Amino acid sequence: MSAGPPAAARQPEPAPGAQAGATDEAEAQRLFEEGSKAYNLGKFDVAIARFEAAYELSHANALLYNLGQAYSKRYEVDPDPAHLRQARVLFINFAKISEAAGEDSRDARARVTAIDAKLAEIAAAEAEAAPQPEGPTPPPAPATPPPKQPYRPGAPGIAGYALLGAGLVLGTGLGTLGFVSADRITAQRADEATYVPLSAARAQLYEDGVQSARGLAFAGIGVGGALLLTGVVLVAVDAARGGKAGSRRAQLRPGGLAVAF
Repeated sequence: MSAGPPAAARQPEPAPGAQAGATDEAEAQRLFEEGSKAYNLGKFDVAIARFEAAYELSHANALLYNLGQAYSKRYEVDPDPAHLRQARVLFINFAKISEAAGEDSRDARARVTAIDAKLAEIAAAEAEAAPQPEGPTPPPAPATPPPKQPYRPGAPGIAGYALLGAGLVLGTGLGTLGFVSADRITAQRADEATYVPLSAARAQLYEDGVQSARGLAFAGIGVGGALLLTGVVLVAVDAARGGKAGSRRAQLRPGGLAVAF
């Protein structure tokens, strides 16, 4: 930001007979003049030092304005926002003292406004350049399960379905055949007994026939049930494995059909 030449420091009237005060005032005037020369040469560090020393001696309000200008110019050479903040404080102090004395402070207030705008611009640029904090890593998206393939029976499943069919046919067929045969034998014995008294041997023969027929029925039901159960196990195992061939298989052993694992 730019500023005009430093304003002249006010020269307080020396009190009559105050030789020491006059000496301080003369020294303050000399320091002010050196500061003004340094300011015009762009030696703002020297100008600031001279103006501050002059203010210590004279407390002239105009020197606060000069220091504000010198700090503003120093920022143009050394762009440190601290220089602008120092200039802002000096201009505000100058304005307050001037207003208390009934003097015009509009120029100093305008410079404060310009400095505020520049500091806001600097703050925005620093915020934009600052590295943004990294947010938490989003959790990985859940893996989409592959589409479920339709069940295709493998070797165990095929064997299981075959056993289910065989068990159903064998159990139903032998059971039905056995019970029907037992009923017929019983009916035949009753018919024969109506016409001819049955001997003990003949009655035992009929009884043995009935028992054999019923035994066939129960045997068929038992074997068919075992086949059905084995078939269900094979199909369930094969379905659980997805129809893949594995070590589970039906084996025909001397004791009957079994599932090997």
